[in-house]
Amino acid sequence: MEDDEDSNEEVEVLREGLATVKFSKEFKQHIRTPWSKAIIIKVYGRTVGFSFLHGRLLSMWKPVGRLDCVGLGHDFFLVRLSLKEDYENNLRKGPWFIGEHFLSIRPWELNFRPASTSVTSIVVWIRLNKLPIEYYNVEALLQIGKSIGNVLRIDTYTASEAKGRFARLCVHIDIDKPLITAILIGKFEQTVCYKGIQKLCFSCGRMGHRRENCTYTIRQCS
Repeated sequence: MEDDEDSNEEVEVLREGLATVKFSKEFKQHIRTPWSKAIIIKVYGRTVGFSFLHGRLLSMWKPVGRLDCVGLGHDFFLVRLSLKEDYENNLRKGPWFIGEHFLSIRPWELNFRPASTSVTSIVVWIRLNKLPIEYYNVEALLQIGKSIGNVLRIDTYTASEAKGRFARLCVHIDIDKPLITAILIGKFEQTVCYKGIQKLCFSCGRMGHRRENCTYTIRQCS
């Protein structure tokens, strides 16, 4: 959990009516640590209530430890899990759906403000089928994954070469950009497969069509 770089910089001039508060890095680390195993979630194309969502998450995720849910406003929720294994399992086993609507999940981030945040990125698992064996290396997979998005996790079995059929990575992708479907590694082209979202509409949150062909959104706007 890296500190925001400009948080301790001196502010030379304050406008009238503006006060400033500065916290030490140690104190900020202290107040942020309890949220290190938290996930920010939002249901695409549907507004859900707190009690309904909390019950569905318990039913879907079946956490071993405690699960606390906090409404943040603007249809965002913060889910805090007491156990690291529950946190990692929820990121690893997606994608998740509430009814027919996609559940966007991402790790908690510093200074998250729902009012000024839109869902422009999601966490997905990708597979690199038939990847040449020499690339089954943590650093190599990290570099390959970075060409798609921010790499959050590399499958441990993949990294140890126990699964030679495909490599598996958890990546944070920008949904406002076209999906990367292939990567050129040296002279060969490696196909990228996305788990469960190839036909997901990032407008209404339903499966079966892409955003550019969404009739639900058109219907809502007319």
